[in-house]
Amino acid sequence: MFRKFILVFFLFCFSAFQFPEEHSFHPDHSLEWCYFVGHLRTETGEVFGYELSFFRLSHEDKKTTSKIEVFPVHFAISHPLSQTHLTSQTIQRKMAGLAGFEKSRIWSGEYELKILSANEFHITAFPKFKDFSLDLHLKGKGQTLLHGENGLSRKSRKNQNLFSYYYSYPRLESSGKIVFGGKEHSVVSGLSWMDHEWSEKGNTNDSLVSQGTGWDWISLHGEEGDDFVFFSFKEKSNSDPESFGTFRNAKSRIISYRKEKEVKMIPKKEQWKSPSSGIEYPLHWRIEFPEGYWNVEPIFSEQEFDGRKSTGIVYWEGMVKAEGEVLGKKSTAKGYLELKGYSPKKKWWEL
Repeated sequence: MFRKFILVFFLFCFSAFQFPEEHSFHPDHSLEWCYFVGHLRTETGEVFGYELSFFRLSHEDKKTTSKIEVFPVHFAISHPLSQTHLTSQTIQRKMAGLAGFEKSRIWSGEYELKILSANEFHITAFPKFKDFSLDLHLKGKGQTLLHGENGLSRKSRKNQNLFSYYYSYPRLESSGKIVFGGKEHSVVSGLSWMDHEWSEKGNTNDSLVSQGTGWDWISLHGEEGDDFVFFSFKEKSNSDPESFGTFRNAKSRIISYRKEKEVKMIPKKEQWKSPSSGIEYPLHWRIEFPEGYWNVEPIFSEQEFDGRKSTGIVYWEGMVKAEGEVLGKKSTAKGYLELKGYSPKKKWWEL
């Protein structure tokens, strides 16, 4: 009873997220990522997608008791018309001011997030020796979305040590410019989605990103003004996935799906095999939840990110569209899908 009281008290205290303070990194945690994805439209009507992810990894050296802190960044632009997906990445340390964070700023190399207010951001990506870049102004309407139990998002019902503090900021109105293939485009409209998670204090054996973990994650902007997040997490490669989700309707009513089998993320038979990594990804999904369902498909297939030069992870993250039914009404949506934890199938001689 006492332990339950402590947990409830902790959740009550933690639920008071403070913005804009929470938008920056949290130095007392060792694993954190803040990323932006979105669908953009230019002055000529062309459509682009983008991903800009800021990571912070902190590890304490037990021999010297010093803290090793690194700041990877992943950046990608997707162009559905040409079915082209361009990527860039970096990993920097604080030395010589190459990376770091402050109350109103996160940066690493040529990538930067400026936190202008609780509801406004400026993100830039100018990778060296590349013919693509991004410079966007993002503005929301004060509608951050907390996941799980007031922002404490459990990834496993079996292992209570696997959790993060997690919120999103959907429907960020986006404008600015992008350069793609050396050509500059003015972004006149679009919606971006911000996701921010942090977890783990010090070295731990229960890590969300340890070898063998995997997840399938999707965010969707519904045409009726609804926002959705669904994810399935696997602690080990041979574990059964555990699914969770959050649904906020256009009237700001929030439903958190935390019970077993409330959310079903069902991969369809179609698989896409990456010509670069040899990994096969399920890019078509059916997502079922108490208020409806979504059938999800990629806007185009080749949107893999090879992050082995920075985070050591190869994953698929790209633009998707969805058709389904919400509260008895047919609906459509657009968003981003992320698939992590897949690996190439072994050849017969490797079995």
